[in-house]
Amino acid sequence: MGLRQGLGRNYPYHLPGASMWPILTSASGARVSLSILFWFHREWLGARPIFGAVMAGVSLSLVLALWWRELAREAADLGSHSRPVRRLLRIGVSLFILSEVAFFLRFFWAFFHHALAPRVVIGGCWPPVGVAAPDP
Repeated sequence: MGLRQGLGRNYPYHLPGASMWPILTSASGARVSLSILFWFHREWLGARPIFGAVMAGVSLSLVLALWWRELAREAADLGSHSRPVRRLLRIGVSLFILSEVAFFLRFFWAFFHHALAPRVVIGGCWPPVGVAAPDP
């Protein structure tokens, strides 16, 4: 197990150094958001807002690919990911997946709660009066 130097102590965990990738990723994400906003409001920009949205998406994809390449190099070539780091990464991904499952469970629970037991306030029927449901 490789020990990393940090603050005068040896740690069995990965202590990353300063990186430019978080700043570039947030700038590219902001560019994607703004280009989609300009795409929805074409009168602000002019003739071809789709080109800006595509280029923003390409720049975000490129920045993320380069950042992940650097992370893979740290893990494989530099040996920065020791056994505890790999274990904690697995736990982190598992907790993320669990949170996504909980989100969708809450979402569908709310839908079926209102669909199967509609309240008197909305007229006791689902969908509520005045809402046109699509006919499959």
